[in-house]
Amino acid sequence: MPALKHNRKEIVKSLLARDGNLCKHPECGLELTSKNPPTIDHWFPLAAGGTWDLDNLKLMHKKCNAAKGDKIPLDDGSLPVVEKKPKVSRAVKRSDRPVVCEVCQSGRLLGPDEECDKCGSGPMPPTYPQWSKMRPNDCTHEGIWWCWACMSGVVDRVPASRIVFDYKEPGID
Repeated sequence: MPALKHNRKEIVKSLLARDGNLCKHPECGLELTSKNPPTIDHWFPLAAGGTWDLDNLKLMHKKCNAAKGDKIPLDDGSLPVVEKKPKVSRAVKRSDRPVVCEVCQSGRLLGPDEECDKCGSGPMPPTYPQWSKMRPNDCTHEGIWWCWACMSGVVDRVPASRIVFDYKEPGID
């Protein structure tokens, strides 16, 4: 039959007249009721080259239509079985994580150019923040770049507002 250029009601009416009042999902076949109204299904999905031809349309329950989804029917009229992935518990996922080295915390405690004697890991992360590159003896403790002692609070540093506003508090003239 040619493609229909009608509204949904007319398409449903045509399909009811052609197929009767039964769900056309291969595993259902139950009656379409007002509690379970029909939905229009493209037997060959539009994504797979299906059309709006009346030959390609079937009525199904909403749940049956959702279960069919974009599956392409097999030659015998049945739908392919899609295997579901087994659920994996969080504990199993975590057990697959690599073991963290107790000596170097997998490179987190290593400095630049160091290597762990136990696990052979290199420093992590491979790029260091600016504060880790500066030694406390080389740091003025009041500039834009700070050393680890400034960052951790071992040495008091000058607040950025004083640097930006020429050592004045903001809003004070």
